[in-house]
Amino acid sequence: MKKKIILIIIGIILLAGLVIAAIYLVRKDKVKYYEPEKIDAEVFNEEESEYDSDLMIGLWQDSTVYYRYNDDFTGVTWDVADDVYENEGVSFTWEISGSLIIHFYKMEIGGVVPKMHTISVLDLQHLSYHDEYGVEYDFVKIE
Repeated sequence: MKKKIILIIIGIILLAGLVIAAIYLVRKDKVKYYEPEKIDAEVFNEEESEYDSDLMIGLWQDSTVYYRYNDDFTGVTWDVADDVYENEGVSFTWEISGSLIIHFYKMEIGGVVPKMHTISVLDLQHLSYHDEYGVEYDFVKIE
């Protein structure tokens, strides 16, 4: 009788070991959905993007607002809704640094006011950027 009890206990222990091993093998290959994927912080650093300043050159339109970017890094902007046209527009100089486009507006009373925008799209036909307040600008190249 003691031998039967010992054999039953040994059988239960072996069976429990097999069940534990099977559970381990099944779970080790499953994706753990509660563990977030680790992404390098550099992926989200907008400053790392480089945009070609040659793509900026030309005339861009966003509704009634126009920007002309020249190859000597000067430009002019105007809004026909305000009954202002290119020859009466506001002059500026500009530069691209990383993903930033910076407009430098010269004031009549002296001094220069920089206005920075973060570029999200710049290609042959489209220019999109936003300012620090989240205002979006979407331009189409017309010339």
